[in-house]
Formats: sequence, C-alpha cells, structure tokens
Amino acid sequence: MAAFRINRTNDAVFKAIFAKYPKITLALINAFLEFQGTEQLVDIEFIDREIDSDEYDGKESRLDILGITASGVKVNIEMQVNSLAAMGERSLFYWARNYADLKRGDEYDQLKRTIAINILGFNLFNAKQYPDMHSCFGIYDIKTKCQLTDKLEIHFLELPKFRSKSVKDMNRMEKWAAYFSPSTTDEELEEIAAGEEAIREAMEVEDVFTKDEVAKRSYEKAEKFRRDQAAQLSFARQEGRNEERVKAVAMLKRLKLTKDAAIQEIMESYSLPDKEAAALVNSNW
Repeated sequence: MAAFRINRTNDAVFKAIFAKYPKITLALINAFLEFQGTEQLVDIEFIDREIDSDEYDGKESRLDILGITASGVKVNIEMQVNSLAAMGERSLFYWARNYADLKRGDEYDQLKRTIAINILGFNLFNAKQYPDMHSCFGIYDIKTKCQLTDKLEIHFLELPKFRSKSVKDMNRMEKWAAYFSPSTTDEELEEIAAGEEAIREAMEVEDVFTKDEVAKRSYEKAEKFRRDQAAQLSFARQEGRNEERVKAVAMLKRLKLTKDAAIQEIMESYSLPDKEAAALVNSNW
C-alpha cells in the first residue's frame, strides 16, 4: 500500500498507471465493456497524446490517454475531477476527432469503433433521475431505439454516485469505482485487490510512485492545479449566481413590488437568509 492516502484521480497518478501499463489499462477498459456483453479487448498500444503532468499552465486540465488495438478499435480515456459545462458535448467532440481519420481513398466502412471513457469526480446527470453511476451512449432512433451504428460509444462513470457494498457482490465496474473513490477504506481495497489482479498491480505501481521524490512533486503540482481550478470555477459560478440575483431584483422592481415583498421573493427563490436577501435588494433597488 502507498505510504499516504493517495488521490487516485490525480492526473500524475493516473498517468503513471494507465498511460504506462497496458495490462492494467485493458482491465479498466474491459470493465466498461463487460455490461453489454461485447467482445473484450485483448491488446492496446498507447498513442502519445496525454498531457504531461509537468506542464500545467492553466490552459488545459485534461489528461488524454488514447490507445488503439491491433484490430483498429480506438479508446480514449479521460479523468475529469472538476465539474465542467457541456461535458457531454466536450466528450462527443473529442470522440469525433478520434473517429474521423479517413485518408484519401478510404471507404466509410473502414472507420473503426471508437470508445470514449470519461471518469468524473462530479455528477453529470441528476442523481435522483439517473442514480446509476455508469452510463453508455450511442446513436439511436428516438422512436424505435434502433441503433444507427455500433462504432460510437461514450461512457461516463460518475464517482460521487458510487455506493459501497460487500466486495463479493461487486462487479468489475464497481470494483474500479471503489478503487478510485476516496470513501473506500484501505481494508476494502485490500480485499478488492486480492481478487482483481489489475487493481492489485495498480496499487503496487502507486507504492513505487509515492516513494519517488520527482513523482511526488508532480503529484503535488497536479493537486495544486486541481485546487486552483476548482476555486476559479467556484468563483465564476458564484459571480454568475450574483448576477442572476441582481437581475431578479431589477425585475421585481419593474413589477412594482414593495421592497418587503421583493425581499421575501428573493429569500424563497434563492434560499437566502433574510438579512442577506434584504442587503441584496437594498443595494440594487
């Protein structure tokens, strides 16, 4: 086991394991494919497109691991911890870039199955409406559910939706979710690793990683980048909420509500304490 509680969604850790060890990466990919009974992948070659963990410059936070099998199946894996707008469209965009690689003279039927796997540290879909942590998207007819092609496959694993249970009752997908989840105890991880060779090997790589001073510096740099990005996103969202509330006050004023009525409306609409709602209305009335 690692000497400290490692964050397995950290880009530097993720790269050290899944961009360098094909056997471990294949096990992770096949856990996503297992539910639909499709043929398991047996080989993968990495294409060097990942973001180097020493190059966090604030412009990109995406760790992009791309692999291709001998049969031409392409798999793109992304770990995204901080909530991003239009995550679905973003994933589709990167999927399309990997899929559309026809050369002059190629036929359309030469396009290969392309799989996008997104491991998320946030909920992309409403947890009450869509409680399942794993979702898989393709192109289907809205009316009949007829599938247009099996070459489009976009997976999302929403880690906050993971709920621990007895290891013997977990499928492989749940075991990998447990591996990434910060709520999983060391004892549970040991039990999972005892029955899953790839997870055991991933933990052995972690142990080596945490004893390497250069690797640990990369880890800390990636953690700082994530924290800074999360703070920036939080600030931007708060600014957006404040702007929305100011507009709401202006609308209530135009509707000729009294100040007291406007304060009450703002309290109820935005779940604000009475003093905060009053200050907002008074400063924008």
